[in-house]
Amino acid sequence: MKKTGKTVRRRLIKPGWLLLGMAALDPGLGWAEEPKESPFVTALKSLSLSGYAQIYAAAWAKDTDTFSLRRARVALSGQLVKHLKFRINIDAIKSPILIDAEVEFEPSRLVGLKFGQFRLPFSFESFYSTADLDMVNRTSVVDTLAPGRDNGSSGRDIGIALYGSYAILDYMFGLFNGAGINKTDTNSHKDWSGRVVIRPVKFLAVGGSLYRGKQSPSADVPLVRRDKEGLEAVLAIKRFSLRSEYLHALDDTMNKAGWYAQAGFFALPGKLQALVRYDFLDLDRAVPDDAKNVITLGFNWFIQGRTKLQVNYEIHRLETGGSEESGLLVQFQAGF
Repeated sequence: MKKTGKTVRRRLIKPGWLLLGMAALDPGLGWAEEPKESPFVTALKSLSLSGYAQIYAAAWAKDTDTFSLRRARVALSGQLVKHLKFRINIDAIKSPILIDAEVEFEPSRLVGLKFGQFRLPFSFESFYSTADLDMVNRTSVVDTLAPGRDNGSSGRDIGIALYGSYAILDYMFGLFNGAGINKTDTNSHKDWSGRVVIRPVKFLAVGGSLYRGKQSPSADVPLVRRDKEGLEAVLAIKRFSLRSEYLHALDDTMNKAGWYAQAGFFALPGKLQALVRYDFLDLDRAVPDDAKNVITLGFNWFIQGRTKLQVNYEIHRLETGGSEESGLLVQFQAGF
């Protein structure tokens, strides 16, 4: 029997459909769905590396002039799985070298959980990154009274904290060792700290901080009181900014307090900023006329991103009058 063209075509089409079906089932033939990446590969892709180095020069009227490499920090962060992030920050200049080692679980904007070694929720300036400070130095009141800075721990401690945002309110509350970074606790007592910031309008933020703790240099030494409070306000309208904070501390029986006010103006938007700051600190309010203050004049030249040049002139004065010390400070920061 003679085969027609139509019959031949049917026989050719059937094997063709069979091959297409096999290809769809066999990944090796390239027609199956591409395999999904493992969570490990996804985590690697989310890694972010950042850092900065600060080269510092100081010319004081009475003390020795100096050049120094002040900080050299590198931070690695990334997302391990959905809602779970980590961050590690080291400083090659400081000792100990580990600054931050934190893990964050953030299922929503309303609430998140952070644990490890990280910044204590206290004070606007203390919570602010060193790389983003307007002045070369932090204020003496924050550097001396803020928890985690009063013990030389860069404003950090080891603990756990809840944080989040709701409408115009940001909050963070946590429990901490109170001993400082890279240290085990010296007692069974846990310190707690909290900070709340309200932004009623876009250009204004007001907040308050509270710290309650007890400390001891070693396990055999009795615990002493370590309580601190702070108020803060930040105003930023176009080129102009104004910031102020008040801090109070009760360390054992020592009653301490201080405040600062700072104003800034961008002469060239985003490039050249002029600043002036007044900083007052009283380390024993029971003793009259023993307080000190610092007046700082400065400017910032923002080159690119976090890379900038900062020039400050500091005048350190006594409460009773007269200059205690003055000096010119220059800092170049290279950041990425």
